[in-house]
Parts: sequence; C-alpha cells; structure tokens
Amino acid sequence: MRTNRWLLGLAMSVSVVALAACGSQDDEASPKESSAAAEQSPGADSAHDQQGQQGKPNTKDIPEVVAEVNGKKIKKSEFVPLFETQYQQMQMQAQQSGQPVDEKGLKKQTAENLVSTEVLVQEADKRKIDVTDKDIDKGLKESAKSGQMSEKDFLKAMKDQGMDEKKVRSELANQLKIEGLVEDEYGEFKVSGEEIGQAYEQAKTQQEQMAQQGGQGQQEMPPIEEMRPQLKEQVKSQKSQEATQKFAKKLRKQADVTIHL
Repeated sequence: MRTNRWLLGLAMSVSVVALAACGSQDDEASPKESSAAAEQSPGADSAHDQQGQQGKPNTKDIPEVVAEVNGKKIKKSEFVPLFETQYQQMQMQAQQSGQPVDEKGLKKQTAENLVSTEVLVQEADKRKIDVTDKDIDKGLKESAKSGQMSEKDFLKAMKDQGMDEKKVRSELANQLKIEGLVEDEYGEFKVSGEEIGQAYEQAKTQQEQMAQQGGQGQQEMPPIEEMRPQLKEQVKSQKSQEATQKFAKKLRKQADVTIHL
C-alpha cells in the first residue's frame, strides 16, 4: 500500500506554515511588503488585514455548495481546509518570489482537484472497489510514519487544519479506493533498470543543486544499489500519479459537472 500523500502533505504543510509563522512573528513587515499588501486590498477593514497577515485567505464568498458531480454535492466544508492549506503554501512561495498569490486561480484549481477526486471515487464505487477499516488503519499508520509523527500527532495536525479523525479516515478511504481503481484499470506498474538509473541521476542532480543553493558542501550519494528499492517505489508512484490524472481527465469529460465558484 502506498502512503496517502495528500493527507501527509496536508499535515506536513501545517507544520511548515507554523514554523514559518513562529520565525517571522517578531519581525516587522518591510516597506515593500506593507506596500504590496496595501495595493492588493485597498480600503480593506482591519479584520481582513489581520486575516491576510496570518496567511488565511478570505473564504466568506465561497458558496455552501462549491460543485456538483453527477448530482453529488461538494460542500464548502470539504473545500475550505484544502484551499486554505494550499493558499498558505503558495503564500510562502510568493514571499520568496515577490509575486502575489492568484487567489481566484487557486480556488478554481482546488475545486477542479476535488471534482477529479469525486469522479474517481464514484467510478471506484461503481466497480465495487472496497476499503476495509483495517486498510484505513494501516494507511493512517503509514502516513504518520512517513511524516515522522506519531499517529496521535498526525491526527492533531489534521484537526488543527479543520479535519477531525472521522473526516481524515473518510478522505483516506477515498484515496485508497482511487489507488485500487487505478490498479484495476491499468494493472501493476513495472519499473525497468533504466528508469531506476534515470531516477538516481535526477536525485544526484537535485542534491547538487540544493548544495549549491545552500552554500554547503555536497554530501555523498549512497550507491544506487542501496537506493534501488526506494527509487523503484518512487518511479512506480510517479507512474501511478500520471495514470490517475489521465483517468480522472477521461472520467471528467463523461461526467455531469457544475462548479459554482
């Protein structure tokens, strides 16, 4: 079973955003940042200004029903936690690049992602791809372990992001259904020695670039044989993600979808 990367990424991003907030809590905003904030929201009230400083987007204008997929409603309560997390990640990148976050575009992208998930889950249900409580328990433990967290800390991070344990388990069940669906559609993904070699070279290049950017000495890469199992899983994961996107796009064209944003 592959780790649920969506839930893991959501929990880890909470930690990253929290650390960034702690690091800048006592710093005064630079004139450039203050000017940019004023330009982006002229005439905004103090409450909205404070919300922006805390890295939270304005979600008041989001409708209670964000989208409908074959009659199934995607509600605001499902949309907001994911949107806010992605906004925080984009805001951190924007601080480095100096470019403002495209909030409108991000809302649309988040809605499209939820629609893609829904069409895949509906197809999985049609094919009667079941996920047991045991599968969910295992996936939860793997997600926490991959994030170097205890299961308790993982669930706490998710709760801080607006997702209680029931919601986490529901999302995890959906993601496991999607994994089962993709496997049912495409079979097991094979990985060649050449692909492992390419992944190894890419990892080496990334390590060199990180060392140059950080101004630190480059650490020696482990031999490819030591990394082979990890690289194989990485390539399989990439193939699975590409297949998932391709299949979601196909199902999306066949579905009755309305987005209300």
